[in-house]
Amino acid sequence: MGLADIVESALESRQVRSAIGERKFKSSFEDKQTTQQGENNIISWIWNAGSRLVGFLVANIGGLINFTLSAAWGLFTSTLQFIWNFDWNMSDKTIDQQIQQAWDNLGGLLGGTLGNLVGYLGCGVLPGATILAFNEPLGAYVLENVVEELADEFLANLANLVRYTFVSATQSLLLWGFKNIRKFIKSNVGLVQRLFGDKAEKAIKAWGAEGSKPWSFAIAVDNAVESIPNTFLRNFVEEFLEEAWDGCVEAGYVVTNSVESFLAAEKLRQQQLPPMGKTKYVEITPDRSIDDQKIILAGPQEALKPVIVQTLTNYQLMEYKDIGTFVGSPVDEYLRAKPRSLTLIVQFFSVQTPPWTKRNGQDRLVSGTYVVPEIDQTKLDWERIKLACGGANGYMYGRYRAFTVLDNGRGMACFGQTGDEAEDRLRALAALSKGEITKKPTISEDRTEDVAGSYIKQPIRVYPAYFTILNQYRVPGAAGSGIPINGKRYIRKDERIDLWTDTKPINFEEIILELLKKPGADTSPN
Repeated sequence: MGLADIVESALESRQVRSAIGERKFKSSFEDKQTTQQGENNIISWIWNAGSRLVGFLVANIGGLINFTLSAAWGLFTSTLQFIWNFDWNMSDKTIDQQIQQAWDNLGGLLGGTLGNLVGYLGCGVLPGATILAFNEPLGAYVLENVVEELADEFLANLANLVRYTFVSATQSLLLWGFKNIRKFIKSNVGLVQRLFGDKAEKAIKAWGAEGSKPWSFAIAVDNAVESIPNTFLRNFVEEFLEEAWDGCVEAGYVVTNSVESFLAAEKLRQQQLPPMGKTKYVEITPDRSIDDQKIILAGPQEALKPVIVQTLTNYQLMEYKDIGTFVGSPVDEYLRAKPRSLTLIVQFFSVQTPPWTKRNGQDRLVSGTYVVPEIDQTKLDWERIKLACGGANGYMYGRYRAFTVLDNGRGMACFGQTGDEAEDRLRALAALSKGEITKKPTISEDRTEDVAGSYIKQPIRVYPAYFTILNQYRVPGAAGSGIPINGKRYIRKDERIDLWTDTKPINFEEIILELLKKPGADTSPN
């Protein structure tokens, strides 16, 4: 039979298509029900997309208020810190000012959250719906991307708003309650006089007067420690109290995170691994022509079945293929040349408070700058960052250098008085990043000497001064704006936040919220 004798209807592919019937493509936002053509189809599409968006937001908003042990521990330690530094001699006028300031800041956060939502709706969803009226596939693609980005932005803004509202409301409630309790005690000063005498009456009347000297537990303890005449004992008590608190907070986070991880792993194991019998061992030879290439898997029989299929599939996909070759420069140089995303830069100095200049008989000012690449947004917490830097007491800096590479390809290094000190600080800072340490840090010694023959890096205590958050992202459209990196253009936003203070800045949440905004950022692959 020649080519001219082939009948189209007899082809196997035509017979299969005839058996399947008419095929239709449906986007993820199309309703399962049959829709009419024209305006009704567009309106139905927008209605279905809106209902899906609302359902997505409702399902994810619940995650903003999930109770976790680590969050409870953080709230507990923050409350203790607030009470510890609270000025119990604060005047009523100052209390009212602090409550009003918290309320005013909430208005700014609320306006920013709603403004961002309205901006996405007006300049993203509305144009997408307009395009949908003329070109349904293009409109559906635009709306899908816009709605996804809108959901991410709105949930992030809402999480910050909820967190700030809860903390501010708690602090305002404590201030309001303290003010009213003190007012009640002052209104019954006669009873206080009969019970405790004239001195107590005078103290109650002077309590919270304008211009009064501040008093807090922190101030009282500091004064008591400073009054110890013996220098050795005074330094011992000061370091003991500071390190005891920092160690307690850090250990609490370790305990709570460990409990949560264990419970989550147990829950996942119970869900995914029902009773499947004893552990089985499977030896796989993906290529029978290579005798020494074997893969050994172990686990319950039912759990091994999908893993075996996945292993063989991956082998077939990667067989006779390489991952890629870097030409012209070492791999580490290529990684360093790649643009960073969200980066934390911490600055240390050998003086505890500004100005950052040498004093108190110091020969020179010692500084240290450490970079945490690709910081986890959920860990952008002032107390957590300061604790990772060693707390208010800092740590001992020296000539020993600890270096490691994270699993995202970024390198990190820290100096310390000893190798263990440098490694501990490196691990504490690396815990703020999305990346994980891939191997034990390498310890080296900087033995650079000055003209007198002494090591340049001498052991000295350094303190966290401030940190800078660098947010860098692609710029869409206008080729004349932004910073050129690797042939593309980026917008760079950064903000410096003090760490040397006893408490975090009152507008910390606002700063982070503004810094994380990426208006018009390019979400296409780099």
